[in-house]
Amino acid sequence: MCGILFVHQGPALPIDPARFRKALERQSWRGPDATGTAVHRDGQLLLGNNRLSIIDPLPHSNQPIRSGDGRYEIVFNGEIYNHVALREKFDLVCRHGSDTETIVELFSRIGTDAFGHLDGMFALVIVDLQTTKWWAVRDFAGIKPLYYSSTADAVVIASEPATVDALRPSSRDAAALDELRLARRPVPGHSFFEGVKELLPGHVLTSDGDIYRFTGISVEPRDAFDQDRLAELLRRSVYTHEMSDVPVVSMLSGGIDSALVAALSSVRETYCVGLPDNNECDAARDTARETGKNLNTVLTDADEMTETWRRLCRLRGEPLSVPNEGLIYLCCKAMKPSEKVVLTGEGADELFFGYDGIFRWALDAAWPGAEAFLRRYGYSDTVPVGRRLSDYVEEMKAGKSVLDFVEDFFLHFHLPGLLRRMDFASMAASREARVPFVSRDLVQYMYRREAHLRLDPSESKIPLRRLCDNLGTRSTLERRKIGFSATPSSVSTRQEEYRRFYDLCLEAIEWS
Repeated sequence: MCGILFVHQGPALPIDPARFRKALERQSWRGPDATGTAVHRDGQLLLGNNRLSIIDPLPHSNQPIRSGDGRYEIVFNGEIYNHVALREKFDLVCRHGSDTETIVELFSRIGTDAFGHLDGMFALVIVDLQTTKWWAVRDFAGIKPLYYSSTADAVVIASEPATVDALRPSSRDAAALDELRLARRPVPGHSFFEGVKELLPGHVLTSDGDIYRFTGISVEPRDAFDQDRLAELLRRSVYTHEMSDVPVVSMLSGGIDSALVAALSSVRETYCVGLPDNNECDAARDTARETGKNLNTVLTDADEMTETWRRLCRLRGEPLSVPNEGLIYLCCKAMKPSEKVVLTGEGADELFFGYDGIFRWALDAAWPGAEAFLRRYGYSDTVPVGRRLSDYVEEMKAGKSVLDFVEDFFLHFHLPGLLRRMDFASMAASREARVPFVSRDLVQYMYRREAHLRLDPSESKIPLRRLCDNLGTRSTLERRKIGFSATPSSVSTRQEEYRRFYDLCLEAIEWS
């Protein structure tokens, strides 16, 4: 939906409003419809927003937005799917229709308890203009990004780490670059810039310097698994993710995940993308026919793909994480200007053990140690396993079975990396990607369910296969998924593909 930027600084004012606005401009691609800023306390508090107008797209809902009592001000990125219900439940008095206003009015009413009531994807900062206290918050799964730098004279918070770095320049994090080559992302909590931290999913950062977790997933007492209950949760999630005042479309590959999202949605237009000799367009046509959707196909070639990678690296100011970011961008760019919201299938593989090779291995494997696990999972056979990444894995594994660890690793390490990929690639094209499988209710329902419910010796994602069969999208069940693959025919191994890709990314931003 947007890009946000916030500065809280001391009386020396190292960051003036002009420099702040210039940094905000560098992420304007996240929200090209409107740019807003606010300056308080003689420049000690600076708030900025780049808006992609989705809910109540009129100028009166441009940000920053102040609460009706004048005390609180917010900059917000994301969507709150239950915001209308929250207005009714808490009898909130709102002047307009945006979910941003709902958040700030709810906070004005019940304080930090408001965060736990938000159902959606979000990264936000709320400031108390009376006391200068503030709270930075990120959703439970890390669907929307949030980064910060805290020094003695200023705290800077932004949607993009390169934006933070523009205001508080730092050196590159060498460990993060090794982590990129091996595991496609820095260790959670870190970025590619020294001193620029990632706020972890489900956490709050406060003006007092405290960081605490306000939400997450847990093993709770619950009923036995019920296929109909799962179907209802997914159906409800898809329905709520269609909340929009602009047209909604869907990505469609030849796989189960996107087929279910499309089938359960009311969208008419779907999009598939690929290379001429590596795509799922024919499979997507079968699914479109079964679901009664219209399919738009987008084909690119190796030269355009390479140039797109370079352009996106320069736009982002850091390396891309996954080659198909280029395909996602080109797919989103091909959508009609009015089609600002796109539904995608991220999260299904993590919830339903779609990475069947590593999940089957985890069923009866003895723990081989962090380094051996990362070699099995990773994307390089030559990059050394760094201490920071190894410690992260060992800490997550402590006290768990191999299977429980692998489930957690894919939910807390792998999935947020893919969500960051989807967020950037879609926002670079000024589109908002929404991920119905990554709903709090759905993730909580499947967490720590027995493996045999999701995986057997021949098939993975068993509940989703049953749902496809019930919905009539059976063509997806007979084929091997390749997704939006950006692998050129000249590449022989996954390791070679990623080595070439990262070499190109680092060269494009002159980090090599």
